[in-house]
Amino acid sequence: MTDIRRAARWGTWVMCGVLLLVLYRADALENSAGIQRAAYLASIGAWLATAGLMAWPERGTRQRQVLATTLSAVTLAATTAVTLTVPAGLQHTNANWAIGVNGWLLLTIASGVRLSLLVLWLALPVVLALAAAIPAGPPEIAVMCVRALGILGLQVPIALATRALERSAEATRQLQLTQEAIRTEQFVASALHDDRLRRSRTVAAAVEPVLASLAGVAAGTVPDDSLRRSSRIAAAQVRRLLAAWNHDDGDPLGDDLSACLDDLQAAGTRVEVAVHTGHLPPVLRRAALDVVRACARLPVSRLRLTAVPTPTHLSLSVVARTGNPGGPFMLDPVPAPLAIRTTTIDETLWVELTCPL
Repeated sequence: MTDIRRAARWGTWVMCGVLLLVLYRADALENSAGIQRAAYLASIGAWLATAGLMAWPERGTRQRQVLATTLSAVTLAATTAVTLTVPAGLQHTNANWAIGVNGWLLLTIASGVRLSLLVLWLALPVVLALAAAIPAGPPEIAVMCVRALGILGLQVPIALATRALERSAEATRQLQLTQEAIRTEQFVASALHDDRLRRSRTVAAAVEPVLASLAGVAAGTVPDDSLRRSSRIAAAQVRRLLAAWNHDDGDPLGDDLSACLDDLQAAGTRVEVAVHTGHLPPVLRRAALDVVRACARLPVSRLRLTAVPTPTHLSLSVVARTGNPGGPFMLDPVPAPLAIRTTTIDETLWVELTCPL
């Protein structure tokens, strides 16, 4: 449930309570028909239970649906009972208080259903009261039509406005996620480029003097001991640099994650890795392994894994280019203290794992 829908539901709930407990209380309780009192008490009970429905946790979805269906049926039954006990010539008056009150309760209860079904629920009690007013003749029908238009003219626009605001908020959220994903991709590409350039320059600085000396030997100069010694030193430097480059002193990704990436690359996927930190926490490595394995089940043409530390947390992102735009991508919940966020933009899948330092 979005914040917009939650605010709209509480607003219509309060409006229904004001109408039910203040404006129409006397009309309902002073009516001589006992069924009116029973319907009024049932409406109050449904109104109170609706507050519990709105406070119900989202994880109890099925139970919430059962409760919402029950409350809708009770509200509609109470409205129908009041309408059937009111004479045809009094349907447009406060004698039929239920259509002016319980419609707001139905709007509160059923706000999450499909819009066409919601409008049907709102119109059904009003149409029933309009049909009950037909025996009173054209004047009563005309007045009742005005009241029906007044009731639906308030309830239906509120439902439409809530849906429109929700769509606008969702579009804004998706735009923000897209912009953030683009910024992250640009940052990752820049970090990869800078890291590779730095490593390449370091290797070149160690190898270039030796290559220049060897070029002199090829031109006819006799190699001496200093050249041989420089060659050995340069070779050792290159070995150390390559070992550091390939994390021979301890892969921060771990054996399992590195093996999974190697398998993915062996299968034809272009894999890029940039780790700008030391060893990753074990819980983060395991979560990243699950993400990479899930990506491997998709037709992935390119995968980039980047780990970047910040002053407060360590961020590991997996960006995969898939051939299945908008396809389903399911991941199990990550254990605390990890946080995960998944975004799909066309054929690009972006998964970000964050772990506090």
